[in-house]
Formats: sequence, C-alpha cells, structure tokens
Amino acid sequence: MTKNFLLGPFAVLLFTVCAAAQTFTITEIGLLKGTNESSGFWLNSSGAVVGCADVANGEGYPCTGTNAGQHAFYWTRSGGIKDLGVLPGGNISGAIGVNNLGQVVGYSNTSTNPSDLYNFIAFEWTSTGGMVNLGKLSGGNSSCAFEINTSGVIAGDSFVNATTVDAASWTDKQIKNLGALPKSIFTAALDLNDSNEIIGESVFSYGPPITSHGFKWTSADGMKDLGTLSGGSTSIANAINSSGVIVGQSNSKANSAWHAVKWSASNAIDDLGVLPGGTYSVAFAINDSGEIVGYGDVAPNVPHAMLWTSTRGMLDLNDLIPAGTGWVLINANAINSLGQITGYGTKAGQNRAFLLTLVE
Repeated sequence: MTKNFLLGPFAVLLFTVCAAAQTFTITEIGLLKGTNESSGFWLNSSGAVVGCADVANGEGYPCTGTNAGQHAFYWTRSGGIKDLGVLPGGNISGAIGVNNLGQVVGYSNTSTNPSDLYNFIAFEWTSTGGMVNLGKLSGGNSSCAFEINTSGVIAGDSFVNATTVDAASWTDKQIKNLGALPKSIFTAALDLNDSNEIIGESVFSYGPPITSHGFKWTSADGMKDLGTLSGGSTSIANAINSSGVIVGQSNSKANSAWHAVKWSASNAIDDLGVLPGGTYSVAFAINDSGEIVGYGDVAPNVPHAMLWTSTRGMLDLNDLIPAGTGWVLINANAINSLGQITGYGTKAGQNRAFLLTLVE
C-alpha cells in the first residue's frame, strides 16, 4: 500500500524565502519496540508525524509487503513515538494520514491466517477511542484509509469483488463508493482537502508497463480524468492542497520515466523535471504555499528526497541539511504549513523516519 501526502495555510512565506540557502534541522523519529526501521508517512500542522515501524525486509525500504512486525505509530516532539497497535486478530498496521485534530487513519490486517494474506481493513484511530474498524464496500474483503481532512471525511479504497478495487470515502464512519474511471481495475482515493475534493489514481492495466490515470472527484462533478503529460500512458495524483492544486507523477511520449507533475486548479498539467543527474522523479505532497516534496534519482539506483519551489525548482534535500549528520534522505512523503517535512532516510545504514524543521 502506498501513499503519500500537505496541509495548512500560514507562515510559508518564510519558507519560500529561506529554502534556497536554508538548512533544516533533522530529528530522528525513532523506532517501536521490536522494530529496526521506520518511515514517516504524513504530518499535521502541529508537527505530529504518523507512519510505520517495521522489521527490515528484502524490499529495501520500510513497511512493504505483508511481513509481520509492521505497526502504525503516532509521534510528537513532547510525547515521543506511540504504537497504535492493530485491529483485533491482526499483527500488521500502518498509519498513513493524520489531520490537525490528531485523528489518524490507515490500515490493519484482522487475521494472521496465511489464507487471509490480504485482508487489510481501513481504520481510524483517536487518542480517546483507539483504533476503530471502518469496514469495506459490499462484496469486498479489504479496504484502506489514506487521508482524513479537518471535518473527519476520509479518502481511501475498497475491494468490491475478488479482483476490482474502487475509490471510497467515509463520513461519520459510513463508507461510500466513489467509483472508478472507465475500464479501471484498481482505483484508490489517495488524498482530499477540506473542500472534499478527492484525488487519486485509476489503474487500467498492470502491464508491464502499468497504465493508469490520475483523477479528481467532487460531489458536483463526480470523477474526472486528469490525463497525463503529452503522449503519456500513466499518471498518478498523490496530493491536493486547499487551492485545488494537485501533485503526482506522469510519463510522456518523450520520456517513459515518471516525472513529478503539478496540476493547476483548472487541471492543466506541468512537468516539474528531475534532480541534477537524475532521470525520474515523483511528487508526493504539496502544502498551501505550493511547496512540493517527493523523491528522484541523482544517479542510477540512487534515490534522494526532493523539495520543489516555484522560485528554485527541484532541490535535493540532502543539500539543505547540515553536513556531517550521517543521514542520507531518501524519500520525502509530506510537508506541512510550517515547511516541516517527514519521510525516511538512512542513518548508519538503517532506514529511519525523520522530521525536518526550518532553522529560525
């Protein structure tokens, strides 16, 4: 399950001005008991981070596959890292989204039976109510919650039969089928804003190569195809801010590799390019000042976390942290209204979740 990330509306003029020559401070999020790697998936405007801690696996990055030992976490600077547990019967969970009220959403399995390998169910967690099963669409056996807005509306997906997944939303814990683009076999709602504009991707074929299109859903217009860069076959919409600006990735006729892209509020698409020396990039999150984060390669098989601004273009976040920290920042998953960024990198050869904060 992937996801990836955005939030509030103030104080980022400072971020825009400073980011060019700016150094961020870096905070290690830490690990849950019994794990040895972690990743920050999202954060809110208070700097609370949610994500997943894991036992290292052969995938090379945290919280992939279905190996036991993955647990959702909630972290604050004052309270440290907290294990959110799992749904009854399960042993795997991941926290993907959090809003400014501290409500957390994600996924958990509900059985450890090998025959139920993919029985993941969407959850909502609160400090008072713990982890609650959000259910799934009729006919399906699995669901996932990716993001939650200030009103508590949740975006995600659910199987509707053994082979087909539709985008879904939850309001007051009641699930709704948002549908899919025509001929889609897998559709996921990956993010939403406080206007309940919902975005994500519809997959038409797993290929290879995979073919998919990003979409935008509203209650007035339903699901609209966002298209791709000129001549492209694939796009994914990963995040949307309060102005309706969307970020993600697409290929083009000129280049089969993914490039980070931005769709304007009127759905016009722009290629954001790649890092120096790189061939591909992906945008995972955008804040309300238009700063974008994600990752791209800087050489073959060398991914680095990136930050994009309208004034400076795409920057390697490793160039914006102090020298000698021992960190290599690999992926930036989310950015909030204060310019804080979370994701994961390596430190002493181990994958670790991080929080970047602008130096004042």
